[in-house]
This record gives sequence, structure tokens and C-alpha cells, in this order.
Amino acid sequence: MIAYADTGFIVSLYKEEPTSADANSAIRNLEAPILLSELSVLEFRNATNLAVFRKETTEDARTIILQRFESDLEAGIFRAMPVPSSKLYSTSAHLSDAHSSTLATRSLDLMHVAAALILGAETFLSFDSRQRSAAEAEGLEVLP
Repeated sequence: MIAYADTGFIVSLYKEEPTSADANSAIRNLEAPILLSELSVLEFRNATNLAVFRKETTEDARTIILQRFESDLEAGIFRAMPVPSSKLYSTSAHLSDAHSSTLATRSLDLMHVAAALILGAETFLSFDSRQRSAAEAEGLEVLP
């Protein structure tokens, strides 16, 4: 089973959040590698930097989080995959037309669903309710 994780799910694995236990439980039952887009990697880095700004973590802790994430990428737990931008944007536009008027999905959420579809994922890992609804509507199994 090919799984794709959105950024919020990945953040929950490295930073203590209310969803962390569910994220850790879900990942134990999946085969590596879990796919990420390059957008996911950028968003993860930015989320950890914003956590420092918001005083949710320290700069030292951020550095450790980023090192752990890079180590997991190198170990093959996650695989950051390039997604051609023209395909990403056209698929995201299609998803917007299909779902945003009824689900209130945001552009970046749609881009993650589009990336999962383009990369051939069967499972979508997310805690965002609108993103989960769009992924389910596109036939993806949604966890946790």
C-alpha cells in the first residue's frame, strides 16, 4: 500500500501535539517509504521555524527535529518525490472545481491531495478534515 502524508501529519510525528499518538500509531502499520512531496518538506521546515517564532519550541529543539527528519528521509522511512508543477497545478485546479465549493478546501490542501494522486498513493495521512474529505472523494483511503 502506497501512502502519502500531508505536512500536519508529519509535524505530529516530530513535535508533541494532540494528534501525535494517533500519528505514531498509524505509521507503525504502514510500509516504508511514506511518500512526501517537495512541498511537504518545505512546509515541514517552515512549520518548525514558525514553532520557534511562536515560542512553542527552542532553536536547539528545532535543530534536533530537523536532523531527525533528515535522518528519517535518508533511512527511507519517508521519500520526498518531485511532482511536475504543471501536473500539480492542473490536478489541483481540477480538485478545486470538484470540491472547494462544497468542502471549503484551501489551495495547499488541494496540492497535497493532487500530489498524492499523481504519485499513485492509495492511502492519505492527514488530520485536516477538509483535506481528508477531498482525499476520500477522490478514492483515497484516509488515515488515521
